[in-house]
Amino acid sequence: MQLAAVGIPNTNTMSATETGPSHRVFATLADDLTWFIKCPEIRLLHVATSGTERPVVVHQLALTEGHSHNKSPFFVLEEAHTKDDPGWTARAERIGVIHEARRSAMATEGYRLPSIPALAEGAEPLAAVAWQLQQCLEAQKGVAELEGMMVVLAPTSIEQPQAFADSVLALVRSPSMSQVRFVVVELGSVLAKPFTHALGDAVMTNECAVDPAVYRKEMSEALAASAAAPVGASPEVASGGAGPKNVIAPPRFGKPSRDAAFTPEQEALLAKELGPAVALLGPSGALLRQRIFGAALAMQEGRFGAGVALQNEAAAQCFAAGLVKFGCILEVTVAGFLLHAGHGARARAAFDAAAARAEAAGLFDIAAQALLGLAAVLVVQGDLEPSTASYARAGELAQKGHMPILAIEAYRTAGQVALRAHAEGAAVIAWRRALAIAEGTSPEALASSSAPTVARALAKVMQRNGSFDAAHSLLAQADDYERPAPAQSSPGAPAHAAQPTGGA
Repeated sequence: MQLAAVGIPNTNTMSATETGPSHRVFATLADDLTWFIKCPEIRLLHVATSGTERPVVVHQLALTEGHSHNKSPFFVLEEAHTKDDPGWTARAERIGVIHEARRSAMATEGYRLPSIPALAEGAEPLAAVAWQLQQCLEAQKGVAELEGMMVVLAPTSIEQPQAFADSVLALVRSPSMSQVRFVVVELGSVLAKPFTHALGDAVMTNECAVDPAVYRKEMSEALAASAAAPVGASPEVASGGAGPKNVIAPPRFGKPSRDAAFTPEQEALLAKELGPAVALLGPSGALLRQRIFGAALAMQEGRFGAGVALQNEAAAQCFAAGLVKFGCILEVTVAGFLLHAGHGARARAAFDAAAARAEAAGLFDIAAQALLGLAAVLVVQGDLEPSTASYARAGELAQKGHMPILAIEAYRTAGQVALRAHAEGAAVIAWRRALAIAEGTSPEALASSSAPTVARALAKVMQRNGSFDAAHSLLAQADDYERPAPAQSSPGAPAHAAQPTGGA
């Protein structure tokens, strides 16, 4: 099919620039997905995106399974493609998990979708993927509502683009895959050229990336609107939404206006119900929000002194009102403001003070975040040993605050910095602590954590020191961490709904 003959180009490189809003790229992607679904002659859709937009793109693709014109079950596969492991075996296993979840979900709606045979051990990885898809096609033959299949390949990373492209093209060109169509999501657009060269009009490309200048412009406009919102404005206007300037909507019948001061009785009742959080209501709450929005806007516009001053005022207001947690969060933000303004020494002191106050208040999660900021400043200043200690301490507090993923990441970074300081022993200790935390963490959480990176980094050290068995065990452990957990069926889910298609 020649797409140009019907007035539709086979390439859409539209991205949000200063001429359009950020949401336009996602609307364009939705249009392209509709066209792709309606034109079975197009075998592959390539979506080039960035790390900022990728989560939304993958979610949008999963939701597209419910498109009114679509009858094809979706398989969303997010396994990484690395030099050590191209990920095809994990994808084959994931296909089986998704099919089983879909089968269970459809059974609740009265559909009978048979199970598929288990994968044969030792099968060639790419052939195993093709075999799994064939089994799924065979199983759905008896379900009239299902037709064909849509495979979304959205690797979290692609270390060998040409090898990945060759494997995808082999699947697309396979006669057994004639009823299977593919969507490839890539960070960047390296794969667009080999796909277009090999498939011609059978491929469609889309660029779903927003110019950072657009995000900055939209954020500045929203912050300015929030900072200028009058007391008593609606929540939508107070948060930066559109509305008449300096106009407050009249109160609803029988309700007081939003800017009305509370009576002593009302204040006492609210204080009893909300505690210190009552300070977030009424005029004082509006003042706090305006200080915070004003600080963000000042930083956005490069008025660093004003931004730091307003944020300090907001933090002081929170502490005075007994809102210790909010105040600690704002203190950490002040330290970040100082770092952004180029005041490294002041930022270091601010992070240190914020961490101490938060830890004293038992706010271990906030203290850990402050220590991570402090450690980053120390790295920039070249103080690697105290930076390692700060990262490790952040890991301890994150674990205390029941944040295992943050703790793993803190220990991972501690090990990396220690290695830079030629302190291999400290690096090994930090990484072993990270893996000890990983052992007690759910597989679902580990799939998106840095635990696999920690295991592989530690394996390299073991190999270098001649501990080959330990290194092999650690590499296998990393693979286990990256393997997606079995999907859970959703009772009452519609036939081939988006729920079973999620990636790792």
